[in-house]
Amino acid sequence: MNKIRLATVEEVVQQYFNQHRNGTISVSRSKSAWKNMQPLLGKVKVSNLTGQHISKYTKFRASQAAPGTINFELGVLSAALRWANKQSYISQQIVIARLPTPEARQRFLTKDECKRLVQASKEYPHLYAFVGVALLTGQRKEAILGLRQDQIFWDQGFVDFNDPSSPDHARRKNRGIVPLGVELRQFLEQHKSDCPYVINKNGRRIRDFRKSWDKMVEEADLIGVTPHVLRHTVASHLVMDGAPLIDVSRLLGHKDSRITEKVYAKFSPDYLKTVTERLSIAA
Repeated sequence: MNKIRLATVEEVVQQYFNQHRNGTISVSRSKSAWKNMQPLLGKVKVSNLTGQHISKYTKFRASQAAPGTINFELGVLSAALRWANKQSYISQQIVIARLPTPEARQRFLTKDECKRLVQASKEYPHLYAFVGVALLTGQRKEAILGLRQDQIFWDQGFVDFNDPSSPDHARRKNRGIVPLGVELRQFLEQHKSDCPYVINKNGRRIRDFRKSWDKMVEEADLIGVTPHVLRHTVASHLVMDGAPLIDVSRLLGHKDSRITEKVYAKFSPDYLKTVTERLSIAA
């Protein structure tokens, strides 16, 4: 019996998800990636898919996401196409070009820029809550959006951004356990509500906020600020203020402190100071 042929990119991707729903891939994250690609690539016939389609998509996404995120999305598409070809659902072997591997991100906000962003965010209560938590904890976007009220341990004095009850918890990147400092405690107390999630809009959990985020950044007169920039901002300022790299690493939830050192050591006031003080041009 001949296998069905899949005509469009959307048909390929959906069949790929259907066949892997038992956990061989992170379907939830992959579906989120496809949600971004679907409007531009979904209706394209596989037989007509070219590098121009991919280039158009990457240019479109460049203003919304970091290169690493775009490459993950392209990776989902590439995996689906390879699988479909191997299963004889499509006849072509299609190679999806990725963006060059980006260097460690350098963009972080000055203290003045942080103030402007916070002020602009007040026009959007859910973004104000997000920006506040991000700048007070340094956690990733998804960790903050998924933060529930029961992950705040008021009496013990910390916030645990890890969620063992999540079905894809094992696949997720490490998340931080953040002590409840005075300002963080006060900010979270201001955002108590009947909604289980700290960041919510009209009592509902927020999955994304792209349009309102872009408006907020524009109103703050900033360029190139993604949610991840806030995480980089927190880490950069902590290191510049003399915080030990091992402590910053734990806050960020890095599994290996060498990751933190590679990206942020240069911001330390004492970075290689004891070495360079030994240097001399004297003969």
